[in-house]
Amino acid sequence: MKLPDTKRIKWNYTALAFALPAGVMLIFMFITSCEPFGSHCMLYSDMFHQYYPFFCAFREALRSGDSLLYNWDVGMGMDYLGLISYYLASPLNLFSVLIPESWTLEYFSLLLPIRLGLASMFFAIMLKKLFGKDDLSIVLFGAFYGMCAWALGYNWNLMWLDTFALLPLLALGTVQLLRDRKFVLYTVTLFFSVFCNYYVGLFVCIFVFLLFFCYQICRFKSIWRSLEDLVRIGVFTILAIGMTAILELPTLASLQDTQSSVNNFPDGFSVNIATGEAVDAAREAWNAFTAAKSKGDGDLISLFVAAVGASFPVLLDAMGQVAGNTGAAITPTIMDGLPNLYCGVLPIALGFLFLLAKDVKLRDKLCCTLLLLFFIISFIFRQLDYMWHGFHFTNQIPYRFSFLFSFVLLYMAYRAWLLRDAFKIWQIVLAGILSFGLLFLSEENRGDMLYVVANLILLGAYLALMLYGNKDWVKEEPEAAEELPEPEPALPDEADAEILPLAAEEDGEIQATEPVDPPKQRRSLFTTPSPDIRRQQAAIGIACVMAAELILNLATFGAAFPVNDYDYPKNGDATASMIQVMKELEEDHDLFYRAEMTHAQTLNDGALNGYHGITTFTSTANVQVTKFAQALGFAAYSTWNRYLYEESSPVTNLFIGLKYLIERDGPVDDNTYFEALHSYNKVTLLENRYYLPLGFLAESALADVNFSSGGNFTFQNKLFSAATGLSETVWTHVSYKDMEVTGDDNITVDSVNYNTGRTSFTSGVGGGKLTYTYNITQKGYLCLDANLNSHKNFTVWRNGDRVYAESYSSLEQMFGACDVKPGDVVQVVVECASDVESYVTIRAAVLDAEIYRKGYEVLSASTWNLTEFSNAYISGTISCNRDGLMYTSIPQAGNERTEGHYGEDNTWVPPTVEAEGNWVVYVDGVEADITLVGDCMIGVPLTQGDHTVEFVYKNPSFELGWKISAVCAALFAVITAACYLPGFIRKKLAK
Repeated sequence: MKLPDTKRIKWNYTALAFALPAGVMLIFMFITSCEPFGSHCMLYSDMFHQYYPFFCAFREALRSGDSLLYNWDVGMGMDYLGLISYYLASPLNLFSVLIPESWTLEYFSLLLPIRLGLASMFFAIMLKKLFGKDDLSIVLFGAFYGMCAWALGYNWNLMWLDTFALLPLLALGTVQLLRDRKFVLYTVTLFFSVFCNYYVGLFVCIFVFLLFFCYQICRFKSIWRSLEDLVRIGVFTILAIGMTAILELPTLASLQDTQSSVNNFPDGFSVNIATGEAVDAAREAWNAFTAAKSKGDGDLISLFVAAVGASFPVLLDAMGQVAGNTGAAITPTIMDGLPNLYCGVLPIALGFLFLLAKDVKLRDKLCCTLLLLFFIISFIFRQLDYMWHGFHFTNQIPYRFSFLFSFVLLYMAYRAWLLRDAFKIWQIVLAGILSFGLLFLSEENRGDMLYVVANLILLGAYLALMLYGNKDWVKEEPEAAEELPEPEPALPDEADAEILPLAAEEDGEIQATEPVDPPKQRRSLFTTPSPDIRRQQAAIGIACVMAAELILNLATFGAAFPVNDYDYPKNGDATASMIQVMKELEEDHDLFYRAEMTHAQTLNDGALNGYHGITTFTSTANVQVTKFAQALGFAAYSTWNRYLYEESSPVTNLFIGLKYLIERDGPVDDNTYFEALHSYNKVTLLENRYYLPLGFLAESALADVNFSSGGNFTFQNKLFSAATGLSETVWTHVSYKDMEVTGDDNITVDSVNYNTGRTSFTSGVGGGKLTYTYNITQKGYLCLDANLNSHKNFTVWRNGDRVYAESYSSLEQMFGACDVKPGDVVQVVVECASDVESYVTIRAAVLDAEIYRKGYEVLSASTWNLTEFSNAYISGTISCNRDGLMYTSIPQAGNERTEGHYGEDNTWVPPTVEAEGNWVVYVDGVEADITLVGDCMIGVPLTQGDHTVEFVYKNPSFELGWKISAVCAALFAVITAACYLPGFIRKKLAK
């Protein structure tokens, strides 16, 4: 099945395999006016909040030559190598340094079609090398891999696509290593597969393990040869993974501090997908068996048989739902849903033909079938799902290894495609019946008319064309055909000579290949086509249907995938101007300071806009820092690996080094704590009047504060007193006597707890507004501690004037509202969801300006004046007016050794915590002990007097990792040279 060559065009089918999915995706982006063709973008979910901001920060770090060991733009500072390993290690990202800044988003957007094209091309190369084919078939099957449901549905997880694309080359390298003892391709592709993304790299490592055993079963020679293969693949696997140690060892160390590291292995009978009474019955049956086994009594055999019998209905139900996701015209799972398994309707039919083919060994059939069944069982049973995902459960985006199912099915399908001339009519019909049964096994899909029609048409077209091209329909050549003179047979060129032997197995078995096309015949209009002509016509027809199915697949994806208008970054030019003004103001002043947006656009605005930020959302977030942020009143949740700062409490600002806020929604009023410096096009730069730098001297009692009870005004009073030594409380709650809660006509207030601020209510259809009214009796700064329980939008009014509005983050959070004085009336109006029974909790407190000022004077009396600052080294001087603890807002990993508890005198005894991070502190040239504040922020005990304090970033995992990588790379180079250099020299000498 080749395209016609001309004098000017000689088709390169591997290049076509790249161009087909890449071109189709570019056309989709053009039609939908997405970057780089229009004003829309495909930045969905985490791509919007994480991947593109991290990409921008990484590009800037590369261009500026900053250290890649630590980054200050993300989450108050974090180990950078772990973040790079998960999000940014793709070699394609390195080319971003060549792109003008104005084209950063366009280049990032183009990485999607490029990666899909590479996946298709690499799959085509695998087919070409394994089966000796170089025609349109490798293009189409490659495109079905590059545009499978997994690739399209999870395309917004752009960093996963590199390893997905490399999988075919890794599989080819595995075969070459085991069959031909060639190791270079295997080692190089395994290295890049793990290096580009360790997470998906784990999946392909497991798959290589499975592939090795399948190969030994299918191509077994002898025990000695199998042992040789095991040693060989073990050595080069160790070398490949060892070369990634420079990145993976620091990543492994940093992952120990994330929330994901505390997941637990599921107990008992635990399944995904299937639900209902059958699941409960199976769980009870297995629990009964387990209980009897632990006690050593009861009829264990009967209980075991009963448990297995109860599990079958669950398994069959789940498998039916999974099978339904293999069909066409189904919305791919983008965030939550069933595993993405669709890779074409034709591969399903060909997969059954593969199992029916007499020319395929039974061992091959069993191994492929068992692989597919193992993947399906892994989707269903949570224990296997847990292990596949690195011994933790995913937060949405389920079954992330499901692309392996598509890979195996497409391999089976292509082998059957090459054997299609050998199939009998009954085999094709039976494969069609089985395919029909599989596609319509799910009851839900049988009720979807689009799904039913699309799959019936596609399956019917494929079967009809395969039957039409089957040689059994025509037994004799038509007499009317006049044969042209037979041409001289063409000798294979040098490239073919290198490719074709790869199709041969060592035991003499030849892989299935298509026969040479027969001489062309001159035919009459009414002549019945010969079997060979019918075969060619059927192949062309199937190719056309496959192309139509690819278009349908992309249309189904396009209908489901959200394409958005964007102002991204928000008020881009004006915001960039304000950030530049901010940096110019500090050019000769502070070497380090932090800034944030009053209202976040993304959860990594610092990385996106290029400043030292606070808010972050990343899978590599230190869980202790997340808990610390939550205690300070951030919108933070450790399980979600995120914390969000938005114009919070002035007390909070003291402990995070915040100097500037940027308002992007119009003019703002000055308040006691922030001064407006510059404005341009709705963007205003605000300076913190009570700024404390990266380090300052506090009372030693700060180290004893229990941050686990934080997140409210009472905690901030304790924190402020402990740090400053003042006994007065800085926050005063607004009395319940001065508070009223009311609802509009569509809200029924069921109950109000005036002590906690919690209001239970019922809303009617269309929702309504709940209003908290505060009659102010004290002068100061009003702050809100709010848990709106997913009722996101609220507005603050002072004496009838709107002073604050927010689209809430759905987590409890503190907000700085406005200055108040006695007699003011402040109203907080919450927009409630429609037709719900729910609750809202809001507490208000007023900050005493005089007490706050006294405390600030204590803390600002001795500050760390930086003399040198870089990503991995900080030095400065501090003149201590007393003994105390130099607190810094520099995160450090910590490991609890003892639990905190209350002593006999009812005083809190904090946990004993040992710092285990990578910052090493030197005071006056001598290494100093570190005291962790809130289990994560570095504190250094200092005595009265002048001191020089240095922070040096030393990552022992990186130090060990680069040495291991260097040794493994050197060994690989030596082995490669020893194996290939002599032959290369002999060839040169022979010439």
